[in-house]
Amino acid sequence: MTETQTANKATTQKLPSVFITGTDTGVGKTVLAALLGLIYQEAGLNVAYFKPVETGAAANNGELVPGDTQFVAAVLGLNEPIDVLCPYCYEPPVSPHLAARLARKPVKPEVVEKCFNYLDRHYDAVIVEGTGGLLVPLRDGYMVADVAGSLGLPLIIAAHPGLGTLNHTFLTIASALRVDLALAGVVLGRYPENPGPAAKDNPKAIADFSGVPVLALVPEIPGLDLTRPQHALLKEAALKLNALYRLDEALAKLAPEETADVQS
Repeated sequence: MTETQTANKATTQKLPSVFITGTDTGVGKTVLAALLGLIYQEAGLNVAYFKPVETGAAANNGELVPGDTQFVAAVLGLNEPIDVLCPYCYEPPVSPHLAARLARKPVKPEVVEKCFNYLDRHYDAVIVEGTGGLLVPLRDGYMVADVAGSLGLPLIIAAHPGLGTLNHTFLTIASALRVDLALAGVVLGRYPENPGPAAKDNPKAIADFSGVPVLALVPEIPGLDLTRPQHALLKEAALKLNALYRLDEALAKLAPEETADVQS
């Protein structure tokens, strides 16, 4: 290892793999995953993205393309087979348990864990995005919460900023605590430039009533198109977000302690 490589390794910030869940659909989980991945890259980490199950995929030349997975993979420059980054991809925009039943392709927990373990071995950190919320069923007896529990990662809850989010967020927090998931915090996505009374109060209300910190308020990104990997636009947004909320510092506190290598 050269002196430059040694210096870079010494200054690389240790950040944990995380699991992003939502209080609902359309709360900005995919954009948050891309932004976090870019923040991790800026910290010097080789980071992967993993979405175990995606529905609503588009058919292209007879093959299904998981749009969220393809988008984040392109933004982060990942060169992995798409079926490793997203092992279960379905066309109908319905709950995964129903999509899997219609496709006659059931979700297998061992496949999900195998793909994650591969990425975990080959990357410094993995940003995992769940499908919908924690209680979304993937198959009989297997929900998104079970995936999060099996992977053992800190949980980031992505939530709407406005009216109704308190109940949805508190229910998600309660569900996470019931199965002993470690909570990293809440992120309010698609936060408006001119928030109304509810959106203004919600960050403090969530923290005060639940004891779970609100890590960041992610604003709407003008011009963002999820069908195109707009790297420069997202990189600028990620750097601004991290400068404002120091997400890297907050998440670094959750990183597992490194153990010394054992010389044989």
